Amino acid sequence: MNRLLLIVIILVVAVGAFLLLGNRSNQPATIQSQAPTNPVQSTNESEAAIITLDEAEFSPNDITVKVGARVVWINKSGENATVNSADHPTHQVYPRLNLGEFGSGSSVQLVFDETGTYSYHNHLNASQTGTVTVE
Repeated sequence: MNRLLLIVIILVVAVGAFLLLGNRSNQPATIQSQAPTNPVQSTNESEAAIITLDEAEFSPNDITVKVGARVVWINKSGENATVNSADHPTHQVYPRLNLGEFGSGSSVQLVFDETGTYSYHNHLNASQTGTVTVE
């Protein structure tokens, strides 16, 4: 009986460790959620600049924001999509912009904390591109 109890405890601990460690990734922290109900087209720290992806393109595909601005990409394409840093396919120009895959109806976001011009694309359809300029 003691052996059976020991085996059950080991299994419970192993499953718990697997679940906790299995959810970690090397991707930057992103938030995936349903589209905001009241998106704002502002660029201060408490509000977000919104970029929408439809079947054809990111819109607007070129935006300018202030340092500290949060940019939210909303996927309305009907398909899975990604937001990845230039250059395709290596995504090494600005790795923080490698936000990964997100489904239609969801969003990803990033706060830009350095000035610069950041090009991105949908890795699943590299013709869909955009640029965020941070002043």
